[in-house]
Amino acid sequence: MEIILDNHLYKAIWDKISEDFHFNPSYKIYPRPWLLLPMKQKKYHLNGTFTFTKEQEKIINSIFCRINPENMYALDWQHDCFIYNPCEEIPLDYWFHDAERGCNVYFPSYYPNGDFHFFASFDWSIGLYGHPWRNEMIVAGERLIEEFEKVQDLLDITKL
Repeated sequence: MEIILDNHLYKAIWDKISEDFHFNPSYKIYPRPWLLLPMKQKKYHLNGTFTFTKEQEKIINSIFCRINPENMYALDWQHDCFIYNPCEEIPLDYWFHDAERGCNVYFPSYYPNGDFHFFASFDWSIGLYGHPWRNEMIVAGERLIEEFEKVQDLLDITKL
């Protein structure tokens, strides 16, 4: 896992999300879709309250590891963002103190617990995108959707 501190890369990633996928976190556009993706996608309602369990996080992590065992983006809107490998098994609620910058750094969970979370392959062919206000997740990419269909009861999510 590494923090994306390079301003050029950070800006390029968020510009892509804003421009290509029409991401706009403003509450004023509700009920318009909050994310428009070019690939197959399914939207789910998150039935739980504000977090996945450790077991649910492991389920999602193992799915990503199986279908994309390479580095990915872990993006937390307006917070530190990361390049990580889902096979690393980063624990739920992982954080550390960055002494150089004098701040705590929190790795986002797959559940959007207060902010928009985006987990995507570098080529954007698969991804998990969480909306904190709507209690929704978009699962994008055919293989990822197939895997989520198998475990939606374990994740306590309902297809919309």
